[in-house]
Amino acid sequence: MAKIYDMTKGSIFKNLLVVALPVLLTSISQMAYNLTDMFWIGQVDSIGLIEQNAISGIGTAGYVTWFAFGLILIAKIGTSVKVSHAVGSKRHDLIESYATNGITLALILGLIFSLIVFFFKESIIGIFNIDEIEVVEMALSYLSIVGSFLFLQFVTSGFAAINEGLGKTSLNFMVLVVGLILNIGLDPLFILTFEMGVAGAALATVIAQFITLMIFIIIYIVNRKKVWTFHLSNVNPILMKDIVRIGVFAGFQSMFFTAISIVIARMIFVYGGQVMAAQRIGSQIEQLTWMIAGGFQTALTVFVGQNFGAKQTSRIKRGTVMLSYILIPYALIIGMILYFFAEPLIRIFIDDPQTIAFGKQYLEIISIAQVFMMLEGIGTGFFNGVGKSIVPSIVGIVGNLLRLPGAKLLSYHYGYIGIWWTLNISDILKGTVMMIATIILLINIKSLLLTSKKNKTKIIEI
Repeated sequence: MAKIYDMTKGSIFKNLLVVALPVLLTSISQMAYNLTDMFWIGQVDSIGLIEQNAISGIGTAGYVTWFAFGLILIAKIGTSVKVSHAVGSKRHDLIESYATNGITLALILGLIFSLIVFFFKESIIGIFNIDEIEVVEMALSYLSIVGSFLFLQFVTSGFAAINEGLGKTSLNFMVLVVGLILNIGLDPLFILTFEMGVAGAALATVIAQFITLMIFIIIYIVNRKKVWTFHLSNVNPILMKDIVRIGVFAGFQSMFFTAISIVIARMIFVYGGQVMAAQRIGSQIEQLTWMIAGGFQTALTVFVGQNFGAKQTSRIKRGTVMLSYILIPYALIIGMILYFFAEPLIRIFIDDPQTIAFGKQYLEIISIAQVFMMLEGIGTGFFNGVGKSIVPSIVGIVGNLLRLPGAKLLSYHYGYIGIWWTLNISDILKGTVMMIATIILLINIKSLLLTSKKNKTKIIEI
């Protein structure tokens, strides 16, 4: 069991920090890349393109890659949770079996999705019903490159999931940050110097993803005898089904959320490209909350997963509460920053006065929901860790589904402002419900552990 970080003993705060800090740094690096990418795309007017159209085009194609993330989560969440449970129960044979099946599942899903995007990209972009031809062309240009190579991201996430389950988030950070730095460096070169525009942004992304995957593969080859080894004989439909059983709810929730967001995007496009560009920029700035929440959510999933496998219920309670004491005040501070500094934040990425005005409105409205987004992230990490990902998935699906009638009703009276308030209200509802559900399950965690023990299936007895 060498090179595995055991979170079932020792200081809880240290355990959380050791795993959470690399995930947090990875999230910050990803956020920095996304914001940098948006910054360089916002400069394409210097090569004769309209910056609002470029941002809208990439934003539109981004919904497709966002949808792919749901499929990625099916393999990623399930693999991470099952590997962490195996670590907690000291079953090295299960670690190897679930790692092998997790990577295999990620590759299969990635190839299928990449082929679908490659052959049906025009029909996919057509779903958005965009009137501006240049926006459509830019969306297709970006998607034809990034979408066709999405399988790289699937397999990379597979390796990252295994490392998360092993508690080796620091390794993920070191590898992923190399790809992010490479991407940041290539963006201005391809976008502006080579005057490739959005196609340049897509090419930079694919190159960085390829290099990242190669690094993961090299590290695996060097360390496979010390940690885990891919055995084709371990590919098992039953184990793969077990991974899917846990990950499918989180994956379906993500895909459903993206589908709802696409409908919302169609509503936003009615009010023009500037409103859409403003929301796109605003949502990137909003990563200050949701990407950090996602990073700590991963750390909490690993911590809870290992301690659940080791039957350490008291550590689960203390760790969840401790992390909440850190993240909730952080979200409060971010909410205030988004509200009071909305205009300066938007100005960093674009200089069009009208788009800046729209972006300022978006950040001021959505600032209220930041704490509730963090509460949802904490609850999701906890439920995923105990293998009950269906709960946050149901909450997410219902909460996001309510956005459709809410957006239609409020937009009728308040225009695009009504749509943005609908997003806000939905986040508040989801965060509140997840907070209540987490408290209830924390109180009854011992009963859940006993039930899980009684209902063990033959999957664990391989």
